[in-house]
Amino acid sequence: MATFDAKAFGGVDISGDGGLYKKILKAGDESLGSPPVGSKVKVHYVGTLLDGEKFDSSRDRPGYFDFEVGIGNVIKGWDVGICTMHRGEVAILACRADYAYGEHGSPPKIPGGATLLFEVELFSWKTDTSRMSGRERLAEGESKKAKGTEQFKAGNHAAALDLYLEAAELVQSGGFVCPEGSEEAVKALLLSSLLNGATCALKLESYDEAVTISTDALAVDDSSVKAHYRRGMGRLGQGYFEEAKADLRRAAELDPKSKEVRDGFNECVKREAAAKKGEKALYGRMFG
Repeated sequence: MATFDAKAFGGVDISGDGGLYKKILKAGDESLGSPPVGSKVKVHYVGTLLDGEKFDSSRDRPGYFDFEVGIGNVIKGWDVGICTMHRGEVAILACRADYAYGEHGSPPKIPGGATLLFEVELFSWKTDTSRMSGRERLAEGESKKAKGTEQFKAGNHAAALDLYLEAAELVQSGGFVCPEGSEEAVKALLLSSLLNGATCALKLESYDEAVTISTDALAVDDSSVKAHYRRGMGRLGQGYFEEAKADLRRAAELDPKSKEVRDGFNECVKREAAAKKGEKALYGRMFG
């Protein structure tokens, strides 16, 4: 069995006892902090033995790998190591056997006493809100929304989308009790977070998500011009021209002076005409 060489690895001993080394391959955003114990993290990972043999990878499966960190649901190396990472960080965690699968290993792929290497990318995390008061959740939502806006301005639309949705969820999910006198503040936070999230989804060309988020925003305020406009642009991206025009018409009714809405409608008409022209040409070739 190969032996771990800490000097050659070049990382930092983050456990203090030589059992867990971390080497950062790509720095994350320190301004957003690190996931607290008990939070639900979203990661990708690739696990290898010291000789380079891969034994597992979340990247070989659909979706991300998510779990509650720091509470013993995963190996000790992950519980300790991931709590030191920042959003967007990519790092290799070198986990000695007592920080991994111990002296028994995990047959047949992981032998007993093995030091393992995990390349981990941290995408996001959600804080456990079950013990937070309504006022604390509202404050946390405002904080996440502000961080989302920072990420949006920096062009990090995926990170901004996660933060906006987390902000909305804080005052939308079960267990939230609206603080007395805060009804308008909660509505404003929820609506603005969803509208901003829809904008991020459009930037990412995630049109299905843009439509879903905009529909949630309309459930909060069905007279929101921005929600109708963004759902219309999402439906345009999906290729649902009639539905898109219906949303954009409604947005124009609510704000007849909006150039953004007018331009969106004209773009919809233009793309629909191009699609019909393409279909006509295709039929012409098929049937002579």
